[in-house]
Amino acid sequence: MSAKRRMLWLAMAALACTLPGVAAAADADPKMPKPQEYSYAWDMAYHSLVRPITRMADEPLLLRRMVRHPREAANVDEHDQVLLPSTWWKPRLGYRQVSVEQMLRGPGPRTGPVGQWHVTKLKTQGITPGFQMKDAKKDLYFIKFDLAKNPELTTSLDVIGSLLYWAAGYNVPENTIAYFDPDSLVFDDKATYTDHSGKKHPLTREVLNEVLTHVYRQPDGRFRVVASLAIKGKPLGPFKYQGRRDDDPEDLIPHQLRRELRGLWAMHAWTNHADSRGPNSLDMWVKDHDRSFVRHNLIDFSGILGSGGLTKRSYATGTEYYLDGGVMTTELFTLGLLPFEWEGVVDPNLPSVGFVESVKFDPRDWKPDYPNPALDDRTARDVRWGARIVAAFNDDLIRAAVQDAQYSDPRASAYLTKVLMERRDKIVKAWLGSAPLAETGIGTTSAR
Repeated sequence: MSAKRRMLWLAMAALACTLPGVAAAADADPKMPKPQEYSYAWDMAYHSLVRPITRMADEPLLLRRMVRHPREAANVDEHDQVLLPSTWWKPRLGYRQVSVEQMLRGPGPRTGPVGQWHVTKLKTQGITPGFQMKDAKKDLYFIKFDLAKNPELTTSLDVIGSLLYWAAGYNVPENTIAYFDPDSLVFDDKATYTDHSGKKHPLTREVLNEVLTHVYRQPDGRFRVVASLAIKGKPLGPFKYQGRRDDDPEDLIPHQLRRELRGLWAMHAWTNHADSRGPNSLDMWVKDHDRSFVRHNLIDFSGILGSGGLTKRSYATGTEYYLDGGVMTTELFTLGLLPFEWEGVVDPNLPSVGFVESVKFDPRDWKPDYPNPALDDRTARDVRWGARIVAAFNDDLIRAAVQDAQYSDPRASAYLTKVLMERRDKIVKAWLGSAPLAETGIGTTSAR
């Protein structure tokens, strides 16, 4: 054996001796990403003003539009299905049977708070007031209210949304309707609230009572709330619908190229989730089967269907953005003589429903409140993927989700059930044709 060959063999042997150490390093738990935050105001301004302008100067994007060859999702397999495993989505409805009982159990047992409530923190940020508390089992819950002028509006929809999106395969919190008597609350010794100047203060019963004067209270004196069980893991803040998280070693695909995010358009259009934005999401650092990773969650469904958070939805919701260049241009050149798409809609005039309808609903051109990168880049294949999931929601599942919201007005339950069924049927017909579910492949498509 020549001297050079001998040296090559020795080098290969030395490298082989180091491989166990390299493997051990690769198997070690990755470092937890740094928590991040960004505001609703920034998100709205950037996606309403800045990003639309930059897209107008994006030459590759413009060229793709000209030749009608959009960029397809990057995380699909040879069967055009989402590559698994995914930390964003799991195959449920549309891929396997999901019973009413399974949907109502959702991400957990959904027993709701147990025993006495120990208040730990008052929520003063965001649209609606609320507080954090621990029940007798030491489980942490986030408590949110309805405003007095729209009783049962946001609490009901937070429950309905969590059930529907869980059944669709997404990671969501466990939301339940709960009731409490304010006199039964116990205040933790370290309970605090933050004032508008950012200063922390001890939380007292008097401070909470002042907040409770602005929310809906039932005739029997109790408060009806949605109790959202804290998601397991360590919070890392919201995810973005564009780009990647640089400090997550598993986040390798730009979010706007993910099928499970692009395909959300069908679910959002169905449920009128116009509030579908990055801040309504939450990344969690979790450990599962001896592996630590980032799990991506959708949160806060209080703005779906007929709710705009504080009050009912605008009649224009779903037909135009808050700042819609196309609508403004049309208005300019037609001198405002062309009717808006939403003109002629019928308001159900139900305070606990808000405004949502199915007659004028356009299953091909629905829009959220402002542009969303993943939804903007959707293709017909992405929408059909999501439409198959929507199609798998049978009437029993829809009725059960609405009933679980515990509306006191039977007209509200009946109206929302009807709207969801009719919007579902429109989406199915527009994107999958009028074939029965069995002929669309629902429930038979491979998950891989």
